[in-house]
Amino acid sequence: MPRSRGPRRKSRSVLTKPVRERGKLGLSRLLTKYEVGEKVVIDIDAAVHKGMPHKRFQGKVGTVVERRGRAYVIEIPQRKTVKLIIATPEHLKRH
Repeated sequence: MPRSRGPRRKSRSVLTKPVRERGKLGLSRLLTKYEVGEKVVIDIDAAVHKGMPHKRFQGKVGTVVERRGRAYVIEIPQRKTVKLIIATPEHLKRH
């Protein structure tokens, strides 16, 4: 059988929560509003699949560029280029 090369491959330790943090997310994390230009940390919540950025951006710091529906567009500098990541508020924290 061929090997899976999906977006969650090799992510067991990155995308698992400690036992006491499991369960539903608090409302304060879901309803947090971010302003354009604000610095945020991408902190992926593995329990919420919708709006989840790729695991390579876990822990990265970026700047909010715009709001797109319920999600935010985050600009992350990477060497010579700049990546634009679309993520929902469950996967973001203030820096």
